[in-house]
Amino acid sequence: MQQPPLPFWTRITWRHPQWWLFVVSLLAWVAMGLHTYSTESPSTHHHHSNPFMPMSWTSETYCWMLMVVAMMLPLILDPARGVAARSLWFRRQRAIAGFVFGYLSVWLAAGIAVSLLLAILKSQLWFDPRAAMTFSFMLAAAWHSIPIKKRALIACHRTRPIAPDGFKANLDCVRYGWMIGGSCLLNCWAWMLFCTMTGHYPGAMIFAMFIGIAERYPIRRLFRINLPPSTLSASTR
Repeated sequence: MQQPPLPFWTRITWRHPQWWLFVVSLLAWVAMGLHTYSTESPSTHHHHSNPFMPMSWTSETYCWMLMVVAMMLPLILDPARGVAARSLWFRRQRAIAGFVFGYLSVWLAAGIAVSLLLAILKSQLWFDPRAAMTFSFMLAAAWHSIPIKKRALIACHRTRPIAPDGFKANLDCVRYGWMIGGSCLLNCWAWMLFCTMTGHYPGAMIFAMFIGIAERYPIRRLFRINLPPSTLSASTR
């Protein structure tokens, strides 16, 4: 007797166990929008909040992590799905969660460092936020031509073996998140710094995120088509 087809949502979640990362990213975008609206002056709601207003390093770190979750989670959907595919069925979501934890911990450490530095700089009389914003944009644009950046982009597609079960499996997922997080940080830090200097302006974040999407996914297709299998396997070790 033929079994009835599975519901559509069940088929989607089975094929794409990383679906909830996209939902979390959307929620972070909503939180960023609400934060922007709440920091606007009541008499100037049609303008963006002042990006040069001093913030505590804890508030800056909070905004940094919201920005990272909103912008970067859509860029790691494939690695997260790969983690689930290399894990036992009953622990797929646990594996993804461990991977994301390791990934975000790298960005959290960077966010704390950036927030502390900005808190110090904005307290100095000589610091010009507008000049810093312009310089950060020029730095991000120039970063694309540096070989280290290109190697970091390739490293964002690396993989590593994951134990099937137990504490070793959890640790492997976190380590893989650290590895991908470090590569993504080296690849994207300049645009993330620019977004931070704009006061986490949503327009700048969307612009930077689409740059990340445009540069990341075509290179994977290029690797699949043009590189011989031996080269591809060597690059992913």
